[in-house]
Amino acid sequence: MRDMKSLITIVFCLLSTCVMAQGKLDRDISIHARQTKLSALLDTIGKRNGFYFSYSNDQINADSLVNLSIDHQPLRIVLDSLFKGNVDYKESPGYVILRLAPNELTLKAENAGGREQNYFISGYILDEHTGLGIPNASVYEKRLLVSTLSDQKGYFKIKIKAAGMVTLTVSKEFYKDASVNFLSDVSIGLKPRDPDYNGAGNPDKAAKTWLGRIFISSRLRTQGINLRNYFATAPYQTSLTPGLSSRGMMSSQVVNHFSLNVIGGYTAGLDGVEFAYIFNINRLDVRYLQIAGLFNVTGGNFTGVQIGGIGNNVLKKVNGLQMATIYNMVTDSVKGVQIGGIFNSTKSSVKGVQTAGILNYAGKNSSGFRIAGIANITGDTASGAQIAGILNKARVMNGFSFGIINVADTLNGYALGLLNLSKNGYHKILAYSSDIAPANVGFKTGNQKLYAILSAGINPGSNATYFALGYGVGHEFVFNDRYSVSAEIWSQTLQADKWKNSHQVSRINALFNYRLNQKVALFGGPSFNLLYSQGKGKSPEEKEVLHQEQQQITRNKPGLVNIGNGKGWIGWTVGISFL
Repeated sequence: MRDMKSLITIVFCLLSTCVMAQGKLDRDISIHARQTKLSALLDTIGKRNGFYFSYSNDQINADSLVNLSIDHQPLRIVLDSLFKGNVDYKESPGYVILRLAPNELTLKAENAGGREQNYFISGYILDEHTGLGIPNASVYEKRLLVSTLSDQKGYFKIKIKAAGMVTLTVSKEFYKDASVNFLSDVSIGLKPRDPDYNGAGNPDKAAKTWLGRIFISSRLRTQGINLRNYFATAPYQTSLTPGLSSRGMMSSQVVNHFSLNVIGGYTAGLDGVEFAYIFNINRLDVRYLQIAGLFNVTGGNFTGVQIGGIGNNVLKKVNGLQMATIYNMVTDSVKGVQIGGIFNSTKSSVKGVQTAGILNYAGKNSSGFRIAGIANITGDTASGAQIAGILNKARVMNGFSFGIINVADTLNGYALGLLNLSKNGYHKILAYSSDIAPANVGFKTGNQKLYAILSAGINPGSNATYFALGYGVGHEFVFNDRYSVSAEIWSQTLQADKWKNSHQVSRINALFNYRLNQKVALFGGPSFNLLYSQGKGKSPEEKEVLHQEQQQITRNKPGLVNIGNGKGWIGWTVGISFL
């Protein structure tokens, strides 16, 4: 009895294993549907059998109505009945992937002959289903790196320089590749193969840039589309223009160790050195050294040194040095150095050094050192140090930023400028009195680490009324929510209508702050002042005028002392701040 139970258990386990091992496309399916949406029918089949169908609505019309009545047939037969053989099926864990089946083509050779190692092969590229000629199909020999395109009727003619057997491969977008073997003038046979036709399309983006559209012919772009998955390597190539190359039309499929382009070249990539008088355009990755008189376009990643007379455009990542008199543009990230005469633009992150005459732009993060004549713009977080003639802008600023205006949502670092604007920083309006001018207003921006103050004041004197315009920076030492101490350095310019001389006051403040509530605070404290006056003449009369003006400023100042050509004294500041 125990042996019988053991036998039953073993049989049950074997049956279970067989069911689990059975492929999804071999599952037994019974389904009956009338005027049912295709999407609903596929969902029903999937739920009953424990998997999902994956497909693109661009390729398969999931809203179409279908009629189907099938009993006890494999899933692949059910799908053949639904799609009439126009869809391929692929199993994946938990899924059955549906995708359009590529068309099939054939190479019909008409002539294959010649002398010794030079002979021509001609014929037609035909659609297997319709029998019509296929235009712009790529016909090429992989080993010899020669190629041509079929004409509008599907006719082609290619010159071969080789002895023994050669293999011509035919590629065309939306078709399966096919290869034909030739030995002298004898056709050996046709051997089709399945390419990677996952619907991703042509991965070559370099030819789609505006520079690529100008300089790359439609024949070369078609060649790139047809041969999107085939690339070879070679020690060198030379080109006059794209297509007029030592590699012919196959230059766009070859990665070279050395490349020389008289006017310009269009190659698959570089693993060495490339020079061009005008331009280099590469479909894939470029490594080491690339120099062009006007511009370089790289469709993949760049590693090394890239120098363009006008600009460089890399469609993936950069790791190294980019230099151009006008621009450097990178679609992904940069790690290294960018030097642009006008601007550097990186859609992702920058780590390293950026210098530009006008603008540095990073779409995500930036770290390292950046300097621009007008602006540094960062989409997310700016770290390190950045210097701009006018504006630094980022969502989050860490590190140090120097510019006339610094703008951030969150300012965590040090910003030095006339205006330092951030959502979490200072936006304080000041009303205060000092020994320089009894009535002053100011605006404080930045954060407690480093803030800037712009001020204006007036001193209505008996002999002359003068105005005080000032700029200062400071740091706040916070003790708790109510008490803090500020250390500030100021520079103020004093002006009056009747004055003939300019007067500058440098000022150091030590201020005690007391916060009344979240928006209002009182402050006050001592200061040390140094007055420096620039006289316009050296005659006794002019010196006397200068002395009188200085007396108007320093009258009744405590602790007045002469310091070189200036005067110093102890002063004071008291006031109130809002917001």
